[in-house]
Amino acid sequence: VMEGKAAAKNALRERFGLRGDVSCPIIGVVTRLTAQKGIHLIKHAAHKTMERGGQFVLLGSAPDPKIQGDFNSLSGSIGGDMAGFCFSYDEPLSHLIYAGCDMILVPSMFEPCGLTQMIAMRYGSVPVVRGTGGLRDTVFDCDFDRARAAWEVHGASDPDEEEGTNGYSFGGTDDGALDSALNRAIDHWYSEHGGGTWADLVKRVVSQDWSWNRPALQYVELYRSARKG
Repeated sequence: VMEGKAAAKNALRERFGLRGDVSCPIIGVVTRLTAQKGIHLIKHAAHKTMERGGQFVLLGSAPDPKIQGDFNSLSGSIGGDMAGFCFSYDEPLSHLIYAGCDMILVPSMFEPCGLTQMIAMRYGSVPVVRGTGGLRDTVFDCDFDRARAAWEVHGASDPDEEEGTNGYSFGGTDDGALDSALNRAIDHWYSEHGGGTWADLVKRVVSQDWSWNRPALQYVELYRSARKG
């Protein structure tokens, strides 16, 4: 897994013209640039990532010309060899971002389901999300959700026996709330990216199945039980 992530990371840097001679995390955003998606937090995250020595990539566009203008200005001010922006719909590029990033940011104000975090996890990118709706249902904070993750992911009551955490989350809608999660994720990468617990986390997010496979089996069992009753 880690070898594949490294290869994808190099390809992503080449695609966006980012420096390849630095050891730092890449934080990515793949989204529509609308208020629902937490655009004020996305802009803050771009600056915070740069402040922490990381690289930032964004794929998306805004239907609102004013919002698009704001992001054009952001690209003009920080875009370069440490931050890249692509303001369009590009399905192949989205998958390269999922594969090449170390973390995917999803700071939505509300999110009934959310596919971005689940696709990213299949590529081994650690989600950093606002804990709302489907994001809370599928992302379990490494520091604060161990018991919930053990139960929801494995049906286990002891988190020391079954580790199910898979990312970082925050609850508020301001910059400080985002920082509380993003800083912890970046700190984790810097301290353990050569292996250790970061590699364990990446392998864990890849292995988790958020498809309909398990719910479908549960539905079939429920149906059979109802027929017997």
